[in-house]
Amino acid sequence: MPDITQKTCFNLLLRRLDEADFNALAPHLSETSIGRGGTLNPAEETIDTTYFIESGVCSLVLTSPDDRVAEIGIVGPEGVVGASPIIGVYSVPHSSFMQVAGRALKLPAETLCEIVQKRPAIALMIARFRHVLAMQAIQTALANAHYTVEERLARWLLMCQDRLGSNEIELTHDFLSTMLSVRRSTVTLATHNLEGAGLIRAQRGRITVVKRKELAALAAGSYGMPEEEYERILGPLRT
Repeated sequence: MPDITQKTCFNLLLRRLDEADFNALAPHLSETSIGRGGTLNPAEETIDTTYFIESGVCSLVLTSPDDRVAEIGIVGPEGVVGASPIIGVYSVPHSSFMQVAGRALKLPAETLCEIVQKRPAIALMIARFRHVLAMQAIQTALANAHYTVEERLARWLLMCQDRLGSNEIELTHDFLSTMLSVRRSTVTLATHNLEGAGLIRAQRGRITVVKRKELAALAAGSYGMPEEEYERILGPLRT
């Protein structure tokens, strides 16, 4: 496999590191492809690998003891998954899996811990991203409490589009029902409503964003706060 260089990376955190900090990580990074539904870090298991997402969308999902499931966040090429060991947290209650298939640059979590002890700027950048991810979870709670399914669907599609850099999003209604914590029939109705308004075009296993500006207007206050915070402290979210 060709050497991994900062110029060829798609992960925004890696691209924005100082050259010396990136070079400390580079020899330990390896590329991996992860299909839709592929698990990165299972819940309650030891985190042994850290993933810098290069493409696709990773969902962070929490399952209750009585098997109720809710998405608490998504991560794409703007972020990292499985980095909590750098703060001494080696397992988490949520799982992470690929909602949209993609690639990642991975390294052993133990190696990352060793590197950040000598390279605190890497730890700082990851901490800033985790701050934004926490804000995303907070806004998800707000959206679930005060916004309609159509508004929440609009928000989720915008968030995916931000990370994919494409108007076309490959997903199924079954996945959407899990992500939005509603029945599949409710997702189907909401999708039809957005399509009827000309905001999206829905096909089997795929949704195309047709009018982003109008979709953002529909999402209203359910969307935008974490995205603005990311750009304030880390740089542009979309390349």
